[in-house]
Amino acid sequence: MFQDFKFIFKKPLLIATLFFVSLFPVIYSLTFLGAMWNPYDRTGDMAFHIVNEDEGTEDINIGSNIEEELSDNDRFDWKFTGLDEAKEAVQSGDAYGYLVIPSDASDNAASLLSEQPEKVNLTLHTNPGYNFIGSIMAQQAGSELEKNIQTEITSTYTSSLIDEIAQVSDRSGEAEQAINELTEGAVALDQGLLQLQGSTAELQEGSNTLYSGEQQFSSQLNQASALLGNYAQPITGAQSQLESGAGDLNNGIGQLNSGVSELKAGSEQLSGGLQEVQSQFQELQNRMDESGLVFTSEGADAITHPIELTTETSVETDNYAQGFAPLVVAVSLFIGAITFNVVYPINKIFDKEASVVSRWISRGLLFISHSVLISSLLYATIVWIMQIDIYSHWRFYFAMIMWSLVSIIIIATMVTIFGNFGKFLGIVLLIVQLSSSGGTFPIETANNFYQSLFDVLPMAFIVSGFKDAIFNQAFNVEFSTVIIYLAVISIVLYLMILLVLWLKDKFPAYEEKINKMSRFEG
Repeated sequence: MFQDFKFIFKKPLLIATLFFVSLFPVIYSLTFLGAMWNPYDRTGDMAFHIVNEDEGTEDINIGSNIEEELSDNDRFDWKFTGLDEAKEAVQSGDAYGYLVIPSDASDNAASLLSEQPEKVNLTLHTNPGYNFIGSIMAQQAGSELEKNIQTEITSTYTSSLIDEIAQVSDRSGEAEQAINELTEGAVALDQGLLQLQGSTAELQEGSNTLYSGEQQFSSQLNQASALLGNYAQPITGAQSQLESGAGDLNNGIGQLNSGVSELKAGSEQLSGGLQEVQSQFQELQNRMDESGLVFTSEGADAITHPIELTTETSVETDNYAQGFAPLVVAVSLFIGAITFNVVYPINKIFDKEASVVSRWISRGLLFISHSVLISSLLYATIVWIMQIDIYSHWRFYFAMIMWSLVSIIIIATMVTIFGNFGKFLGIVLLIVQLSSSGGTFPIETANNFYQSLFDVLPMAFIVSGFKDAIFNQAFNVEFSTVIIYLAVISIVLYLMILLVLWLKDKFPAYEEKINKMSRFEG
C-alpha cells in the first residue's frame, strides 16, 4: 500500500527533486504576483513627454498652466521636451508616450465664443509595440491631460462670465438709484414746464394787449400828425419801429408758447417711459432676489465641476495583486501538478506482487501528500510572506488542497493512459484553461468558444472559489458547488486510474506500450 513512499525514501535525489518541484508554485506566485503587485501605483518611473508649443494669449496660456500643474504630479515621470526628442524617446522605448500641445492651443481656446470658434487640437502618440500595457497607461495619461485642459478652458470661460454677471449684479443698485433720480428729474421737469406754460400764457396775453394798444396809439398818432407839423415825421418813424417790435414780440411769444407745449408733451412721454423702465427693472430685481442667484468664484468652480463621483465597491482590494491572486494561485498549483508528474515515474511498478488496489491506494496517498505539501508551502507564502489579505483562511487553504489534488489527478490520469504524451496534453489543458477561466479579462470579452468552456473547465470553478475565500463573496458559483464539482472530478478520474491499472495488469501488451511511451520515467 505504501510502495510509492518506499521507493521515494530509497532515492534521496528524488526526494530533493520532489521538494524542489513543490517550490514551483511558490516561485511562480512570488515572481508573477510580485511583478504585478500594484503596477498602477508605480508608474512614477515611466517617462511621458510633454511637447509644449503653445504661444499663449494675454488671457490664457494652456501649455504653461499644464506644465505648472504637472510639476507637482508624480503619476508619471514627466519630461518637457521638443517634438524631435519626444519622438526619439518613444521610438527607442525610453518613453511610453508624448502629448503635443500646438502653438495655437490658447488662441483656439480663446475663440470659443467668437463667430468662428476653433477647437484645441492635441496629439497623443504611444508605442504599443514596445509595451502594450505601457501604451494603455500612456493613453490613460493622455486622456487625463485632455480632461485637465478641458476643465481649464471651461473654468476660464465660466469664471470670466460669472465675474461679468457679478459686476452687473453689483451695479444694479447704482442703476436703480440712477433710474429713480432720472424719474424724479423728469417729474420736476414736467412741473417746471407746466409753470413755464402758465407764464407764457400770461406773456402772450400781455403781448396781445401791448400790440393792441400800440395799434390804437398808431391810429391816434396818424390823426394828430397834421397838428404836430414838423415834429410829426420823427414821431411817426419811432412809432413804426415800436409797432414792428410789438408785432415781433407777439409772434415770438406765440412761438415760445408753442415750443413749451411741445416740451411739455415730450416731458410727459419721458416721465412715462422712465416709470415703465423703473417698473420693469424692479420686477427683474425681485425675480433675481426670489431665485436666490449669487454670482461668486465658488459658484463658477461648482459650475465647471458640477459632479463629485463617489466610487463604492462590493469588495475591498488592497492592491492589484490581491485581485489577480485567484488566477495566479490556480495556475501555480496546476504547474506544480505538471512538474510533479514530469519528475515522478507515474507508470513505474515498484512491486510486481502488489495488487492493483494496493498500488492504486498507494498512488492516491502520494497524490494527497504532495497536494498538502505544495498547498501548505504556497499558503504560507501568500499569507505570511506576501501578506495578501484573505477573508476566510480555511476556505482558501481547503480550496488550494482540493485544486492541487484535482490537478495532480488530472495530469496523472492522462500520463497513466498516454504516457509522456499525457504530459503534453496537460500543458495544452493549462493553456486552454488560462484562456477560458475569466481570471484576467472578463469572460464576456472572449468569443463564444471560450465562454462555453468557462462553464465546464475546473480552473474557472476554482478561480471563483478562491475569489469567494479572499473577498467573501460568491461570484459565478457558490463555494460549496466549487468543492463538490472538484471532488466529483477527482473521484471520477481516480477511479479511471484504477481502471487503467487493472487493464495494464490484465493486458501486458497495453502496459508494455505505455511503458515505451513513458521510457523517460524508468
